[in-house]
Amino acid sequence: MQVKKSDILMTALRLFIEQGYHATSIQDILDQTNISRGTFYKHFQTKGELFRDVLVYSEEKMYVERDQLLIGQDETNKDIFIRQLEVMMSYRIEKKVDALLMDALVSNDNEIIAFLKEIRQQWAYWFFTRMKQIYPEYRDYIADATIFLTGILHNANEINNVQIRPKPMIEICNYCFSLVDEVLPLLKHKRIRLFNIEDFEQSLLSIGQVDFPYNDLMLSTGNLKKLIEKLPANNDNKQHALDLLQFVQNEAMSENPRKAVISSCLKSLMNIKSIMHTDELVIYLNTLKKLGFYPVDPNP
Repeated sequence: MQVKKSDILMTALRLFIEQGYHATSIQDILDQTNISRGTFYKHFQTKGELFRDVLVYSEEKMYVERDQLLIGQDETNKDIFIRQLEVMMSYRIEKKVDALLMDALVSNDNEIIAFLKEIRQQWAYWFFTRMKQIYPEYRDYIADATIFLTGILHNANEINNVQIRPKPMIEICNYCFSLVDEVLPLLKHKRIRLFNIEDFEQSLLSIGQVDFPYNDLMLSTGNLKKLIEKLPANNDNKQHALDLLQFVQNEAMSENPRKAVISSCLKSLMNIKSIMHTDELVIYLNTLKKLGFYPVDPNP
C-alpha cells in the first residue's frame, strides 16, 4: 500500500510529541511508516524540512477549527474570541507545542530557528489583530493588552498543568480574558502605555508570515456554504451547489487533486444564478485561483 505524505506527517508528529524533536531520528520515522529512505527523501530533503511541514500541517488544522468559529459571526463578539482561545490553547497542550519548540530551538539549524520565530510571530499577530477588532475604542492600548493576554494565558496554563485537578481550558481562557477586559479601561483612564501600536504592529510584520494555504480555502468555503444554506428550500440548485462545494474541497485537499475536474465543477458553480455575483463566490474562486486549481476568471 502506498504511503501518503500526510501519513508520514501524522506519524512524525506523533513521534515528535512522544520523544521530542532531537530524540526522533529519520530511521524511527522510516520504521513506523514502513517506507524506504529513498521514499522519505522524495518528500523531504532533511529532518528539519520534515519538522517544518509537520508543524504547518498540524497548525493549519487548528487554524481552520479556530477561524471557522468566526464565520458569519460578529468579530467583536467576546464569547467567540474566548472559544477561539480555547481551541488554540487546547491544541498547544495536546500537541506539546511549547516543549517541541523549545526542543527544536536548541538545534544549530538556522532555518528551523527562523521558522519557529515566524510561528511565534504569527500567533502574536493573530492575538493583536483580534484584539484590535474587539476593542477599537482602546486602539492605543492594544499592544500592551496583547502582551498581557498572551503572557497570563501562557503562565496560567503552565501552572494549571501541574495541578492535581487542572481547571478546564475554557475556564482558564475566560479568566485570563476577563482580566484584560477589566484592565483595558483602567489603562486608558490613566493613560498608561508601554508600546506604541504602530511600532508594535510593524515589529510583528517584520518577520515573514508562514503560509497556511488551505486555511483560506476552508474559510472561503465556509462563508459560501453559509450563503447557499440561506437560499430558499425550494431552490432547485441549492443542494447541487452544496454538493459541488463539498466535492471541490475534498478534491483540492486530496493527495493528488485533479485540476481539470475542479475547474469543471467551478464552472458549474459559477452558472448558478442565485450566487453568481456574490462577494462570497468571488472570494472563494480567487482563493482557489491562488492555490493554482483552476484558470477561470470570476469576472469575465
